[in-house]
Amino acid sequence: IAQNKIDLVSKEEALKNYMLYEERVKVPITDYLHWYRKGFLKNALKDYASAKPSLLKSLEFKTDYINTYLELGFSCARLKEDEQAIGYYKKAIEMDPKSHIGYNGIGEVYRDNKKDRVTAMEWYKKTLGINPRERKANFGMGYCLNSEGKYSEAIPYLKVAIEMEKTYTAAYVELGYSYYRAGSNTEAMSYLKEAVKLNPQNENSRYYMGLIYINQKDKTNAQRMVDELKLIGSKNTASLQEKVNKMQGQQ
Repeated sequence: IAQNKIDLVSKEEALKNYMLYEERVKVPITDYLHWYRKGFLKNALKDYASAKPSLLKSLEFKTDYINTYLELGFSCARLKEDEQAIGYYKKAIEMDPKSHIGYNGIGEVYRDNKKDRVTAMEWYKKTLGINPRERKANFGMGYCLNSEGKYSEAIPYLKVAIEMEKTYTAAYVELGYSYYRAGSNTEAMSYLKEAVKLNPQNENSRYYMGLIYINQKDKTNAQRMVDELKLIGSKNTASLQEKVNKMQGQQ
């Protein structure tokens, strides 16, 4: 978390320097990298609406820089401009079919925005055809399979995602959920606890642990999960509390 704060501050400082340069320069800026880097920083700071004009400006001066199309795809995806996002990602794929980033980007649009998990998996499989151990595609496959109720099928993909990035919190949560829904509470709990270690503010891991404690008729620990969710301001607090309240007479 501390490192994330440092990274955030450094990106904000870099963006200020770019904007200060724009204020002081006496001639129009035609350097495509200036506008690309400014757009990249705005994306990194989650200012997607402001990132897009900078990236489009970069395209005015160089139309064959693949990273600009990838960043535009990212901006548009976050702005829910799905068809534009897909278009930019496809342009990047045309420029370098062996790069997996565009395939993953389109998969994410279908997974998160369109909620079309079947099509999302088709795109993730394109990445896995290039690199079977690519972490984001493996996570995406696991997430989509969980959404389709295919929990046992999701597990191998999510394990690969974790093997490729030991601190992949979302993959630990998703794998814990897979094991929970597959009826393996011990395995589920181990991955969910690891997710909390990696990110003490993680909500879903605590919510799923609460559900496991309820299944185990452990009201004390289930209530502890509710209390922890409340402390971090989770929207899942009320839902879990309602379930715990129905555990009449249990300890």
